[in-house]
Amino acid sequence: MEKIKLAFLGTGSAIPTKRRNHPAVLLSYKDSNILFDCGEGTQRQFRFLGENPCKLTHILITHWHGDHVLGLPGLLQTLMLNGYTKTLKIYGPTGSKKMLSLYLSLFVNRQKINIETYEIERGKVFETEDFVVEAEKMEHETPALAYSFIIKEKTRLDKEKLKKLKLPSSPLIGELRKGKIVEINGKNIDGKKLLYKEEGRKISFIMDTKLNNNCEKIAKDADLLICESTYSKEEEELAREHFHLTCTQAAKIAKDAKVRRLILMHLSQKYEADSSIILKEAKAVFKNTEIPEDFKMIEL
Repeated sequence: MEKIKLAFLGTGSAIPTKRRNHPAVLLSYKDSNILFDCGEGTQRQFRFLGENPCKLTHILITHWHGDHVLGLPGLLQTLMLNGYTKTLKIYGPTGSKKMLSLYLSLFVNRQKINIETYEIERGKVFETEDFVVEAEKMEHETPALAYSFIIKEKTRLDKEKLKKLKLPSSPLIGELRKGKIVEINGKNIDGKKLLYKEEGRKISFIMDTKLNNNCEKIAKDADLLICESTYSKEEEELAREHFHLTCTQAAKIAKDAKVRRLILMHLSQKYEADSSIILKEAKAVFKNTEIPEDFKMIEL
């Protein structure tokens, strides 16, 4: 089974600290390398982690507040200077085309790269043979989105079982993949007995928003929910005023959406020295919760 790889390039919030950079998470699956948000300094975080930003295929912007996008001008300039040859596809909420055009005007460049920009309201963002990316509207001070990356459930041919049968290379192998009975070397082979189901997987990404019904909707049945957690339980009113979530609200989203694992990031800088209160409060609602450091790697 092909692994989904996650690299936490930045786990902080509006003000970076020595410990945490601005938000950015890199998701890699097969030939797709998708960056969720691009806070200031993200391209350096790539270098510290030993990742090559020129492998990027997509950037998904949750919203256009500075701590989530100020890394874009520098990252795009680096791609230009390094001869980036792909078509970089950038997705974001309403207003993204105008904002990206403004950001691109911040530096002079001789080289050009191909960039396609898409404004999304909700629903399917894009789709490949293997996965689909979906979005839902969030409630923040500016247009905002949450995303889900969903691996499609597939029926696959068990290569080990096929190998044991010592079958010659044949176009009929394709029929076995369809679950059909075929005759090879005088033997009837039942394709259904060689098939297995590869379960789908889902990762949801919720950044700056106040609590709303779409949070549970986008996270429904996710294997992993990455969620902002700017405030503690006692700061719920402050969270509401600033259109953010508390750790217990994030945990309740995970619980109600039947998520398997919750990762909290975007903690207020006041919890820089000790985030244990955030983790403790969240775990009281949803046990399988953790708070990563910058450069944490996860495989699913």
